[in-house]
Amino acid sequence: SLAGAPRARLELVDVAGRRVLDREVGHLGAGEHILRLDGPAPIPAGVYMLRLTQDARVLTTKVTVLR
Repeated sequence: SLAGAPRARLELVDVAGRRVLDREVGHLGAGEHILRLDGPAPIPAGVYMLRLTQDARVLTTKVTVLR
């Protein structure tokens, strides 16, 4: 969920600290949104930290990808 119109960034980081996904999502505007995180190649199974940054607001949660 985005708080407003300012730019926002969504990052998926593996347990070794490597950024697996880095996507700007600020163009979506305020409110709740559903995004597919896969791309041309599937995200490997594992445990990740998902971080949403917008202005000074940073939200982080742990996610698990299963195959």
